[in-house]
Amino acid sequence: MANKFEFNIRVYIEDTDAGGIVYHANHIRFMERTRTEWLRASGLDHYWHQKDYHFVVHKIGLKYMRPILMDDLITVTASVVSCKASSFVLQQNIYRGEIMLASGEVELACISKEMRPLRLPKEIHALILKELGQD
Repeated sequence: MANKFEFNIRVYIEDTDAGGIVYHANHIRFMERTRTEWLRASGLDHYWHQKDYHFVVHKIGLKYMRPILMDDLITVTASVVSCKASSFVLQQNIYRGEIMLASGEVELACISKEMRPLRLPKEIHALILKELGQD
């Protein structure tokens, strides 16, 4: 898997505000869906069925460049930027064709079921290192 996962999403009326423009918080939902599909495509779909650890958004920053409109077919990307013992950072962008509509950086932290920081599970750490070309 190359270090740029892409996922296509169609924009529906439920994603928009009264003006037909995607509500700003829905950009984060689109990015979340893409991260979920990235894990699924990587063969880590068992993540949702285990109870030992969870991922939480520790930090997120978004820049909105152009509006996303009703019925747009957008492509959301996810690329690993960096990795620490218990967290990693993804760069995520949203495009309509070749036009970048929004850009964001998301830091995900791994926590235990007791809500304490936890080292990344081996299979996820290995995936991230592979994405970074450090395997």
